[in-house]
Amino acid sequence: MDSHALQQAINEDIKQLKHLKIEIIPAKIYYRGLLRLSFCAFWKIGFVFLLATAYVYLTYTNPHAVMNSMYSGAVRGATFYGAQIKDVLLITSGIMGVVTLVLTPSLNSYFLIQYHLKNQLQTGDYLVKKLQGAGWLFWASFSILSILFAIGSEPGVIVICEVLSLVLSALVTFFVMSLEFNRLGLSVLYQVIGTWLNKDTMHS
Repeated sequence: MDSHALQQAINEDIKQLKHLKIEIIPAKIYYRGLLRLSFCAFWKIGFVFLLATAYVYLTYTNPHAVMNSMYSGAVRGATFYGAQIKDVLLITSGIMGVVTLVLTPSLNSYFLIQYHLKNQLQTGDYLVKKLQGAGWLFWASFSILSILFAIGSEPGVIVICEVLSLVLSALVTFFVMSLEFNRLGLSVLYQVIGTWLNKDTMHS
């Protein structure tokens, strides 16, 4: 879609949204769809979080203990690795549970746009692809930052670094997508969509 056609489509969609009525989503479709999105976010982000944290927990060597002849033998045995993996799984599950809850409103907005508007608006499919691109940008940013923070980190710091990676990734994604939406003229349409969804939610 060239820039002129896109601009025309955006203008038409803004007009259409003034008269478009939201339909009730069957409970099974809504909750199953939202659960699927939440699960995808949980395991995709959680997998990177788990790898980075596990790498630090399993490879970190305390400088004060390295001279201890017992350290590399008895301590670095099956019991040690089992305990470390257990800690990593618990930490990852807890943090990702909170992260998924924080992301739920964004996932919900994406689902509503995909369900209601993908086939109703001329720019619907294009907008959904842009939102999917935002998700991949967030994941890629988080993966890169996680790798960088994991190198040379230690168990007492890596979790904080991973949380910081999530925050920085969100900021990067917001900044880049804001620029992209402004460039394409989608920011106005997205604001109208947000108003449309909130208006229909309050009236329902």
